[in-house]
Amino acid sequence: MTRSASIKDLCCLALLACTCLQRPALAAPPAADAPRVVTYPSADTPTDERGNYYIQLLKLALAKIDRTIEVRNSSDTSGILRSFSRIAAGQGVDVMWAPTSPQRERDYLRVRVPLDKGVLGWRIFLIKDRDRERFAAVQTLDQLKALAAGQVAEWEDAAILRANGLPVVDAMQYRDIFKMLAADRFVYLPRGIGEIQGELRNYQHLGLAIEANLALHYPLCEYFFVARDNLALAQDLETGLQRAIKDGSFERLFQQVNGPAIRAAGLGQRRVFELSNPAATPGSGQDACIDGANSVRALAAPGK
Repeated sequence: MTRSASIKDLCCLALLACTCLQRPALAAPPAADAPRVVTYPSADTPTDERGNYYIQLLKLALAKIDRTIEVRNSSDTSGILRSFSRIAAGQGVDVMWAPTSPQRERDYLRVRVPLDKGVLGWRIFLIKDRDRERFAAVQTLDQLKALAAGQVAEWEDAAILRANGLPVVDAMQYRDIFKMLAADRFVYLPRGIGEIQGELRNYQHLGLAIEANLALHYPLCEYFFVARDNLALAQDLETGLQRAIKDGSFERLFQQVNGPAIRAAGLGQRRVFELSNPAATPGSGQDACIDGANSVRALAAPGK
């Protein structure tokens, strides 16, 4: 090798070194044991407690899986329909809890373990405090049909009430419905017995109260849903839920979160109007609410 060739080679090596130093470093590949992330939709408002039980159950189920899974809420809020759309599109939400329906059965994977014993189908009413005597006079379902109920339009409950002859005024968003009740847009707001106490705390300042004598009941079980191509998450959730049922932690969580609300509802002292759910056909998943309804009745019994 000549002296001129050696100098030329050294210059090339120096230039190559400078170029490498100027390039941004490549991101390190994820660690083999990095936790998998599962995202659920954030609540509509900071004080919205409706999803607390399902979030705790989601975390409990995935904690039973033999690998690390991180569960976190989405970066922004979304209602039921938008949450399902985001699941289908893979846009920041992996799992949603909701009642089943024929369309959801077609479009998503349902994890075939009912989550809440149908507690959502036991409904007592938020009313205006000044309407207590008006509702005390209601003795029959036909009398109740003379009064307009409020519901969010995308909720299954709106269709169930209408199918049973109860008039419904629709709200577009959850956060609006309490102000609509206070403004006399409708007369009562049927709410799940596990939801109503927290909602009263949040909206009692609008002059609202819990009606004392009546209740509705219809089969309505909630399930976890994931995207149709996310079979791995569906299997993990079903495995985790079954393990939680077997070791008793499922029942303990249900009792811890829902037990006080069920007892506070005083179902044994109420006139309960039984309604049908058109979606509760055999094999639909809503027929699983029958045993759950008996469990809720037992827990609601005086002295429990």
